[in-house]
Amino acid sequence: MLEFKPFSITALKEVLPYIKKTSTLCSELSAGSLFMWQEGTDLAFCVHNDTFVMRQTIGEQPAFTWPVGEDVYGMVNELYDYAKSCHTALRFYEIDDNTLEVIKNDERLSCAMYAYEERWSDYIYSFADVLTFKGNKYKGQRNHINKFKRLYGEPVIRFINDDDHDAIIDMLSEYAVAHNDASEFEKSELEKTRELLDIYRELDLFAACLTVNGEIAAFSIGEIIGDTLLIHIEKALTRYDGIYPTMYQGFTKLIYEHTGKMLGFVNREDDSGDEGLRISKMQYHPVGRINKYLVHINSPAYILRKIPVINAADIVLTEFKEKDKHTYFELNTDVDNNKFWGYDYREDEDIIGTIDDNTFYDFTMLDIKAGDSVNFAIRRSVDGEMIGEAILWNFTADGFAEVGCRLMPDYQGNRFGNQAFGALSDFAEQVLKVNVSARCFKENKKSYRMITANGYKQVREDDKYYYFSRV
Repeated sequence: MLEFKPFSITALKEVLPYIKKTSTLCSELSAGSLFMWQEGTDLAFCVHNDTFVMRQTIGEQPAFTWPVGEDVYGMVNELYDYAKSCHTALRFYEIDDNTLEVIKNDERLSCAMYAYEERWSDYIYSFADVLTFKGNKYKGQRNHINKFKRLYGEPVIRFINDDDHDAIIDMLSEYAVAHNDASEFEKSELEKTRELLDIYRELDLFAACLTVNGEIAAFSIGEIIGDTLLIHIEKALTRYDGIYPTMYQGFTKLIYEHTGKMLGFVNREDDSGDEGLRISKMQYHPVGRINKYLVHINSPAYILRKIPVINAADIVLTEFKEKDKHTYFELNTDVDNNKFWGYDYREDEDIIGTIDDNTFYDFTMLDIKAGDSVNFAIRRSVDGEMIGEAILWNFTADGFAEVGCRLMPDYQGNRFGNQAFGALSDFAEQVLKVNVSARCFKENKKSYRMITANGYKQVREDDKYYYFSRV
């Protein structure tokens, strides 16, 4: 069976040659991104038959990068066996459009479901265009750079050295003060920037700064993969007018002069769903965006053309509807009610920016489209109001699915949850042909009784949960 080596700087450096060979432009499949964003993902590396793959946890289950190396076909078979033996799903992440076509044309993987979030799509620019900013469409960028030159003189952009370290830290501190209303995500990125500053050379990255009268006013870190310059870090003090386009073009020119290579593209990564950042990145006229798909192979949900209606004694399960958005928002943000669901929206790292009625609804629609779950609204009638949620998820390659349900507080204690849980369990077994499992917090006596009342037997426990199966 495949053996995965947990993330470490040593392990990352060992697999750098494979990362450099990847054909995708996805920014996450790079040394800089892997260093910055590996915490909490259970990131691990595997090399087998001179073929490389990464694994990380996404939504409680592992997902894999598309293999790179000499035996891609064989590695896919190995991953299938690995998923079965580990009682998990076979999923791939950071899949671009070209690789998605490869997957769809592979008869072993033809039953694939997939989806992407636009906020994580990378912005791709022409390397040659950035070097010159020629043409009418770049008039705004040229004006900003010319204003910078009039105010502060010809920009001095150079690779940094060890003596610059403290000055860059000071510059980042000033940057943080100017962005004191930053989100937790932005604060985390800034902290990771400081850490990357100490390690970038070991990862074959480039770091450069822009100085004004000897003061460091902007700072960038990037790396080259294939014919693309990936820019991971762009930080600047905006008290200097025009500094961002000046640093962006200057860093690109510096890379060109240093390598002597006319690369094809610049990847400035995603906008993380930030509207202001999206507008800014669009103003630089991307030649395209790289959508990054999560792909689920052989999800039991593949046979469903739509979410069906399931009738029980006093309730009915249906698909989610637009009118459910606010109720679903309330269901997800009720911290006390979700205590035994194991969810606290305040700790959800996928939530960036303002939370509204679309937030949780959109997440669920993405999971359904990707084949990671089948979610039902619980109602008293087909057209009635949503009173809770029932879900099938944690599908595994060896034929299991987990069942769960939760109700709005006003509808608890009326056997509605019991009926929904039982009806969905029967549907999973009879229609999707999967073995059903469940779990509950050890303190949750009501859930324990609900699960066992529907024919489940306790099969094991750990410090947190009791686990059940109908098999």
